[in-house]
Amino acid sequence: MSDIYYGRGSKDHFDDYMDFINYVFGFNGNESDFKKLLPKLYTIDAMPAYYSFNAIEEGKFRAAIGAFPGAIKVCGIELKTCGIGNVAVHPYFRGEGYMKKCLNMAIDDMIANSVDISALGGQRQRYNYFSYEKAGATYQVSVNKTNLRHAFGSSKTDVEAIAIKAEDKEYLDYVKDAYKKSDFVPYRDENKLFDILRTWRACPYIFKKDGKILGYCVLGGNEITEVYAEDKALIVDFVRALMENNDSITVSLPTFKAEYLEYLEPVCDRIVITDNHMFTVLNFKKVILAFMLLKSTYEKLPDGEITALIHGRAKDEQLKITVKSGEISVENTAETPDIELSHLDAMRFFFAKTCYLRNSYSISKLWFPLPIWEYSADAV
Repeated sequence: MSDIYYGRGSKDHFDDYMDFINYVFGFNGNESDFKKLLPKLYTIDAMPAYYSFNAIEEGKFRAAIGAFPGAIKVCGIELKTCGIGNVAVHPYFRGEGYMKKCLNMAIDDMIANSVDISALGGQRQRYNYFSYEKAGATYQVSVNKTNLRHAFGSSKTDVEAIAIKAEDKEYLDYVKDAYKKSDFVPYRDENKLFDILRTWRACPYIFKKDGKILGYCVLGGNEITEVYAEDKALIVDFVRALMENNDSITVSLPTFKAEYLEYLEPVCDRIVITDNHMFTVLNFKKVILAFMLLKSTYEKLPDGEITALIHGRAKDEQLKITVKSGEISVENTAETPDIELSHLDAMRFFFAKTCYLRNSYSISKLWFPLPIWEYSADAV
């Protein structure tokens, strides 16, 4: 049996790597192709094979798992992130442990490099084995033309939706400045901003009236996955403008942007609360603090404290979480814990939209879930 190399690839692997992941996912390299789906990641200069943990035998890829670094700033706290994507194993070599070895290598590398959060998309139980759990909450607000007809009759909005093109520097500069106004700010390479906004074939739009820019959104299919409005009431006009070319629009909002619901609720068909992505947290102390601070910007957190012993994927953490007179602290402690949690139970307890474990602690039902989040544009 020949030796198998496990580890990062190089720039020289680019063509073979792209052929391999396209083949495994059934992409034909034309209309379905990783280069078109995720142009921010899959160029030769971006070195996607290097940002992957691979199994290579006699020059042939047997498996590849992308692990792409990133960062977010949440209420001033910098969090290192890593997105897992293109989990690929050659169909002739499945069941031999390649995926398990490569993904564990990726997670071990994250821990060694002090990554705080990792996100991915996929079948829940498959990734539970590797410490990932569904978390975060998304408001999905559905609006159709019948809703708007009853709300507005035959009148049209005077707000214009304009698709942003790669050369529209003014519009891209506006988007860059707008998303940075939030308490949740993803790091985005400004030189790749247009490609980032086009993730998963999405289209960014700018909204204007009388020559003035009013906001922007990212539209994937008929779903608004990211939105900013100078005046929150304009969100309905944004939907009306986009409805010119769609029969229905779904607005997906993080809970920290729930203020848009005030204007969408009266005209929508329904609102569903669903998960955001699958996440694993590798530094619970830092991540819990960041997202408690974020939650406190839109919801009053009552005074209280809880001590938890977390057997995390990266390490054990014994934390005392306190809110007192609006001040939030998350500190290491030697105090006897109120609750002891496995890694997956901790993910659910702190971040999942529902968790039966919270029912035993009145304060936890008032504080949690925390608004852990990843925008579609930043997914891999």
